[in-house]
Amino acid sequence: MHVQVKIRAASRALRLLVAEDEAVIALGLKQFLLSAGHDVCGIVATADDAVAAAGRLHPDLVLMDIMLRNGDGVDAACSIWEAYRIRSLFMSALDMATQRDRAAAAYPLGFLTKPYRCEDLLSRLEQAACAGIGA
Repeated sequence: MHVQVKIRAASRALRLLVAEDEAVIALGLKQFLLSAGHDVCGIVATADDAVAAAGRLHPDLVLMDIMLRNGDGVDAACSIWEAYRIRSLFMSALDMATQRDRAAAAYPLGFLTKPYRCEDLLSRLEQAACAGIGA
């Protein structure tokens, strides 16, 4: 069955860093975000690369998987917030309730549980744009 999703262009494009260790998911997410009018400034697969890329690329927001190749996305997001004041939107198949307390130090934009609906992701990004993230 083929599912068609109507993509509404963002009111304001965000520069996004995708931290996702599954290459197929990362590339699909990139294509979806580009078609929605956002800029994907980088894709990384490890926690260390996420922190380094955030410092180098200065995205508006990091789409952060919690389980990355060499470490923990929550720790990476906390480091990114502490060093660069860039927020993250956590995306994971893990039980988010157990991660929320740890993630609070990263001042996350929120949490999306995989598999998430594309509309929910776009809604979160619209909230970020309206809240002035990256402005």
